[in-house]
Amino acid sequence: GKAIGVIGVVRLKPGLLNEEQLAILRIFAAQAVIAIANTRMVNQLRQTNSTLENVSDQLAKYIPPQLYNKILGGSQDAAIETKRKKLTIFFSDIVGFTEITDLLQSEELTALLNEYLKEMAEIADGHGATFDKFIGDAIMCFFGDPSSDGVQADAQACVRMALAMQERLHQLQTGWRERGLIDRPFQARMGINTGYCTVGNFGSQDRMDYTIIGHEVNLAARLESHAEAGGILLSAATYSLVK
Repeated sequence: GKAIGVIGVVRLKPGLLNEEQLAILRIFAAQAVIAIANTRMVNQLRQTNSTLENVSDQLAKYIPPQLYNKILGGSQDAAIETKRKKLTIFFSDIVGFTEITDLLQSEELTALLNEYLKEMAEIADGHGATFDKFIGDAIMCFFGDPSSDGVQADAQACVRMALAMQERLHQLQTGWRERGLIDRPFQARMGINTGYCTVGNFGSQDRMDYTIIGHEVNLAARLESHAEAGGILLSAATYSLVK
């Protein structure tokens, strides 16, 4: 009941169109309507896909890549469920970060911290870590879930990641000194432990967090707090897998 277009016909001879000619025009008009409707649906579908792709890209920044891919692939459900697995857990934080915050303006501090966290997150992704969370200047991630290359390979990947982080932080620190952002050592402590943890979705059906809990997680955090500045402290369990 709505006009969506006009078909103009030029006839070289005067006179009315016969029924056969009118039938051809009606068929052509019907096909034109179908083509227009299909084009509109395709455009709407493209717009919807573009919106979904944009939302998907935004959500991917909040979810570990391994978990995100499993959810999209249908092999992982967003449900309240947990399991016990042997994981390698990593913690790190910046030595004397509170003192550093007192020396910098908020804009400088934000830029420096975001650059540091961005670089560390890229290294973690490159080594296959499941990124758990940022806690201020601290980083928590783990290896062995939702995908694993085996307990020993996971532990080795975690230690390689930590070494790469320390090396990159040393490079960043040199650049920050040259730019006049810091005038004191900017160093990280890191702790790594391997053991059985409870891993999965914790929370409610409407809001949940994919994380790990257990004694081994707490031990990794304590190892980090006792590590030397610029050092990596391993538990005996991790050391036995990487020595």
